[in-house]
Amino acid sequence: MRYKPLIAIAASTLILTITSGQARAGFAEWMERQWQAAQEAASGAADAAQETYEDNWDKLPGEITVCAAKELKGWMTEVVVPGFKKKAPRVTVKIEAHGSGTLVDAMNNGNTMQCDILIPGSDVSALRWKDYDINSKSYVAYSPTVWVGDKAKLDAARVFIGKSVGDPMSCTDLAKVAEQRRYGRIQEGGKGKVDLEMTTSNSGQTMYVSCVYSILDAIDPADVEDRLNADPAKEDLVREFFKVVKFSVPSTTTLTLKGDGQFIHPNGVGYKHLAIATYESLLPELSKVFADQGKQMEVIYPSISILNNFPAVRVTSDGKNGMATDAFVKYITGTEAQQAIVRYGFRPANPLVKYGTEPAAKFFNTDIEVGDAPSSQQMLRDLWDIVSDDPKAQAVQF
Repeated sequence: MRYKPLIAIAASTLILTITSGQARAGFAEWMERQWQAAQEAASGAADAAQETYEDNWDKLPGEITVCAAKELKGWMTEVVVPGFKKKAPRVTVKIEAHGSGTLVDAMNNGNTMQCDILIPGSDVSALRWKDYDINSKSYVAYSPTVWVGDKAKLDAARVFIGKSVGDPMSCTDLAKVAEQRRYGRIQEGGKGKVDLEMTTSNSGQTMYVSCVYSILDAIDPADVEDRLNADPAKEDLVREFFKVVKFSVPSTTTLTLKGDGQFIHPNGVGYKHLAIATYESLLPELSKVFADQGKQMEVIYPSISILNNFPAVRVTSDGKNGMATDAFVKYITGTEAQQAIVRYGFRPANPLVKYGTEPAAKFFNTDIEVGDAPSSQQMLRDLWDIVSDDPKAQAVQF
């Protein structure tokens, strides 16, 4: 498997570029190699890049609007803005935190939020913005999309499809069980449903791509095309999965954390669901909710995942606000802000940040296989065209 996030921190800018890892390399092995290489190449470069501006940040004027995926809101408002304000007191920063789909729609409608910096949930969401240049971003954080459910219900699902307790569950395995709709059909006396749900926003879109890769054992869009050309019938496997999945909720946080009839139901966490697609970054909070209800959380990573990488793009790069956006992106990718992001459940994008002792790090599964995200809007559209006949797929507009 080739997966490619590597931060190359240059003195002039902090840009995370995509490089090839060895096929089928585990996340931990790949990251260790790349981080070691990055540390050698960029030792002190992150701070040096910041210091280039350091003497001038206290004099730097500007009024900028940062439009960020709302999963980053806590980190942005509680850590980043106050920390940046100390270094650049004359720059006013406004945060617009929304779902990635809402942000991209605003950009396509003429930047109605007047964003100076855009930070959606992943390249998958960003590629829906017609002007997105995948080569002009700086990655801010990583958070794989995962399936989360009640372990007791998922173990009953395993037995129902002939697996043993503790066996891995694939996207198609989950869909087979979800077809039964009622928990009582797979477990005697079971109450509730066995829905499989993902959102129409970034987490659902990236989970769909991850499941396509997993179902076809592919590692990038070209590999998907090769496998479908060799065996067109495999498209049916993807369609059957998507046919079963509920795909209607526009917000990951609403689906995951709100007790309004979604995942955290008044009758118990997971009452309506077998599993939901959500961000790894939400696992610390979800774990507490499960424990409070006397249940055990189980997390399932697709066999081949793509990473939500939260790309930061400077929409404004000229004039005083252009200088301010440059400084802001350097700050959020520097060691100070990146160290803090771990407390919010995210894996830092800066390779100089060590996070092994952070409490949230225990939820990071580094033994995963990661495929290459689509690198163009056409690649992403081609993946969705597999299920384009399903009306649900039309919720994603390109």
